[in-house]
Amino acid sequence: MPKAKRIFGAEDVDAVSAYLKAGGVLAYPTESVWGLGCDASHSHALDQIISLKNRDLGKGLIVLSDTACRLPPLLNVSHETFDWEKLEQAAMAYTASHQRALTWLVPVKAGHLPKILTGDHDTLAVRITTHPLLSELCRHLISDQNPYGFLVSTSCNRSGQPPARTLAEAMAYFGDRVAYLDAQTLGFDQPSCIMNLVTGKVLR
Repeated sequence: MPKAKRIFGAEDVDAVSAYLKAGGVLAYPTESVWGLGCDASHSHALDQIISLKNRDLGKGLIVLSDTACRLPPLLNVSHETFDWEKLEQAAMAYTASHQRALTWLVPVKAGHLPKILTGDHDTLAVRITTHPLLSELCRHLISDQNPYGFLVSTSCNRSGQPPARTLAEAMAYFGDRVAYLDAQTLGFDQPSCIMNLVTGKVLR
């Protein structure tokens, strides 16, 4: 685990991204509750999140991105029919009207991503985040190893426990085992809606 100060501020995006790229695990505010995440290309950090949460490997993990335009190279279906700009605008409109984030289940090519992200599924759960700080952080995470700028975003809790809603609650769960981003959620009350990108079926 890379060494870094235990609590980052909202102004520390460069330091946070460096910490994540080095394999750190971070607790941070999302649109609603607090999340637990890492650079999605870092296998050790992914393993640590699964261990910290005692999470079933088969479930997979949600990732955040700053834009849908990074997704086409991942798809295992023809994407010429998708208007990515309109899809992104529709997601933003849904979030604005429902005060609820939207996560897409995206059919992805085998072998392009760590198996731990997709779990037992052939889809990847991707949320185009509307949280300005997280969107900026995703852009900072873009690298040769993580060309999509994916930031893992699973709820900040151990499996079966309620997700943290404040910095204090997050620290009560994980103490010194992770770092923290001291910032605000967007105040949404519900977890993200989960929708299949191809079929439009809503799973949550």
